[in-house]
Formats: sequence, C-alpha cells, structure tokens
Amino acid sequence: MNAPTQRGSAAGPAPRERVLLVGLASTLPPLRAAMEADPAGPVPVAECCVAGAGAGDPVGVARRAGATRAILCLPASLGGRAARVGEALAAAGLPWVGVRPLREQLADAADRPGAGELDLAALTDRAPRPLDEALLGPLLRGRRVLVTGAGGSIGAELCRVIAAWRPSVLHAVERSENALFEVERELVRRFPGLPLAAVLHDVTQAERTHDLLQRLRPDLVVHAAAHKHVGMMEGHPAEAIENNLYGTRSVAAAADACGADRFVMISTDKAVNPTSVMGASKRLAERDVLGRDATSRTRMCTVRFGNVLGSACSVLPIWEDQLRRGGPLEVTDKRMLRYFMTIPEAAGLVLTAAALSGASGPAGGRRGGETFLLDMGEPVRIVDLAHRFLRQRGVEPGVDVAIRFTGARPGEKLFEELAHNADEVIPTAHPGIRVWRTAAVPASAQRATSRLDALRRRAGLAAPPWRGVSAAEAGAALRAAVPEMSGGAGGGAGAAQPVRLFAPPVHALAG
Repeated sequence: MNAPTQRGSAAGPAPRERVLLVGLASTLPPLRAAMEADPAGPVPVAECCVAGAGAGDPVGVARRAGATRAILCLPASLGGRAARVGEALAAAGLPWVGVRPLREQLADAADRPGAGELDLAALTDRAPRPLDEALLGPLLRGRRVLVTGAGGSIGAELCRVIAAWRPSVLHAVERSENALFEVERELVRRFPGLPLAAVLHDVTQAERTHDLLQRLRPDLVVHAAAHKHVGMMEGHPAEAIENNLYGTRSVAAAADACGADRFVMISTDKAVNPTSVMGASKRLAERDVLGRDATSRTRMCTVRFGNVLGSACSVLPIWEDQLRRGGPLEVTDKRMLRYFMTIPEAAGLVLTAAALSGASGPAGGRRGGETFLLDMGEPVRIVDLAHRFLRQRGVEPGVDVAIRFTGARPGEKLFEELAHNADEVIPTAHPGIRVWRTAAVPASAQRATSRLDALRRRAGLAAPPWRGVSAAEAGAALRAAVPEMSGGAGGGAGAAQPVRLFAPPVHALAG
C-alpha cells in the first residue's frame, strides 16, 4: 500500500484517520475503491465481513489494525445485523458511521423497488394477469358474499378484492380471533362504508355452520379455510382430514341448504398424485365438492393453483427471517420446482373461475362441478428463486450469504402438477384458466371414504371426532381413500418434468 498522504494546514500536515470497513464481500470493494480515490479522506486500513463463510469479529479486527473509527456498509435487509455490529463497536469504544451500499443508491436513482418491497414479477419471471372486470362485476357487485378462512393470506386478499366491487354485504368468517381482528380492522380502514360482518366461527362444526349460513343467506361462498403446511400435517393426519375434508363438507352442505348461487373451494396442486397428508386431504375435499354438485341447486367448483408468494409462513417470509439473522438461506433440494403466483393474482383468478362455473362455451356447457386450473406460468427452481431474492435484497448469493440444502421433507415432491396429463385439460373463455376433465371416483375409493367417516366417529356421536384414533390409523385410512396417493419424501422424483398445461411465454420458447 502506498504511504498515506496528509492534509496540509498552517500548523503542518494532519494525519489521515484510520478506519475499518465493515460489510459484505459484495459491498466492501466499491466502498474501498471510492475511499482510495480520495487522497485526502480517511484511510481504510482493514476490512471485516460480518456475514457469509468468512464472517469475522469487527472489534478484534479494528484493534489489530489500529483503526480509530468504523464505517458500516450493509444492505437494509440486514438492518438487524447492522444494529448488533454497531452496538458491539460502541461498547468497545469505537465510533462508527453507516453508509448505504452502492447497489441500493443506484436502485433509488432508477426508481426500482426499495429495501422494504420485493419485485414479485421479477422473482417469478412473469407478469400477473389483470382482473377481468366483465366477469367479476356481475359476480360481486350488490351480492351477499361469504369468505371462510378470511384471516389467512388468500382469504384476506379475497376480501380486499370483493370489497372493491361493493357487495351488498361481505361476511368474513375466521376461527382465529387475532387474524379476524386484523382483517376486519384493515377492511374498515380501507373500505369505509363497506357492509362488513366479521364472524368468529369454526367451519368444522357442521350444525353451527348450517345455522350460520341459513341466517346469512350468501349468494356466493368462497371457501379458503384449510390446513396448508405439508410437513406439519404429516404428523397430524386427523387434524388435516377434519379441517380440509370435513370442514369443506360442512360449508358446501350449508351453502347447498341455504340456496347459495355459487360455491368455490380453493384447492392446491398438491392434490394431484398426492404424496402428502395435506395433498390427499385436499383431494378428498375436491371429490366431496364435485360429488355434491351433481345433486345440488348450488353451482359448485374447485380451483387448483400452486404456491403464492409472500403468504404467511411461506418461503419468502422464512427467507426474510433467515436473512435478518445473517443466513444461511435454506432450500430443500437443488432440483425442487414450484409454480408461483402473487396473492392478488391468485385471488382474482379464483373469483374469475367462480364466475365461469356453469358457463356455456369451451368449458363444455356444464352447469358446475368443474375443477379449474390456474395458469401459474413456468415452474421456477427454488434455488433460482433464492438467488433472485438475495440479489433484490442487496446481497450476493454464495458470497455474502450462503444457501444450505436441507433435503426434501416428508410428503414433499420435487415438483407439483395441476392435472394428471394435458389431455385431460380443456380451455375456458379466460386464457388464464383451464378445466380438468375429472374421472369417476372408483367404487373402492368411495367405500374407503365411508370407512373414514366411520373411523372419525368410532367413539360415538357424543364424543369429539377422532377420539381414540391414532395418527397411524388416520393416515392409513386416508391412503386407502385416495388410491392415487404415493408415499415417501421427495415424491415425484421419477418423472422428468411437470406436465405443461398452458402455452409457455414467448421468452421461454425463445430460450
């Protein structure tokens, strides 16, 4: 290193301040280059990375280098780490200042999303579809609408979309007191004058659900209440079946009995060739809804889609927490593929599918009973999503923050499917929605479902459901009722690629 230059003054040259640079492997080189370009500024005498494989102790580095001050250069996504480093430096008597990384300053200049928000379209490499106003207006405006699971990520967004169309009343049904409180508070603030009823209710209580819908008389019922966590449900099969199957049966039966015009159940791509308890329980719920439609006055349908970005306890909030802690980010498998869409797009397409249910035209003129599939675009490798996420947060994957592969969890597939094969899928009037031509349920599976009903009430009607039933018994009964269910972690690994149901975007064809 060249001998440090000194500022001149009337009293003689002043020594240049010796500083420690603290940051990431990607933020420190631009900062050092800028400082070395200033011959009169502080001298960077040492660097210390505080995240990634080479993370060090900035206090110890500063003492060994003889630094009298530190400059912290960390992205806003690592604000917690910056605060802890600053506290350690201050406790050691070392003054410090913070500067923003060059990448964040350039993002501000280009008017790109800031540190507090992610560009979800860039993460998934697809633009969300706009709402179809011609279909949603007649479905929602001036109508009585009821949403179950209204406190969840999808349920709350459904409430927001519905509220914007000025229904005659919106009933937000949720069994979590805190979640219901929060969604009610938001809807009252964002939509003053909205006729809103927040209803604290557990949809698995069939008699009370029947009485509730008899009193409220909704025109449209959107059933979003469900258990969704694959790994957790593997250890709680009875709870998954109770909420996902019997909760759905309870709401669908009540919608039929009260004369609702339409009922739509939100399902999942994990219901196709399920390898998990959650997916199999949702497959049973699909079958129950579509079977009821054959004799119901209510037009009933189900809507399948994949993962939604940013939903509660999904991958992005988990990664945000892991990043705040300095990493590593956890990914199950390098080969893991998933379909993704944003929460607003998913909610809009669910309601659009409800409007299409029973419509004449390319869907075949059926009065209901459809399984709708949403266009999720091309599947995304989870590891690629992690790289895009980190770069949007201002850190370089594998350099500033490591990615750790943990292995597929019980019940997980390497990729999900929306239908068994493309030949079973037919178009609708909406380019982002298809219909799966469902096959008849085998008689053996119907008998197995009846045995599931008997197992649930084995202790008698006066006892709570599933009393005395072990997790192993409930899981075995579920597998018998869903013959297409396969077992084992990382299911789906034998197939080369997921079935393509929608035309790929132009850029995918060009590549």
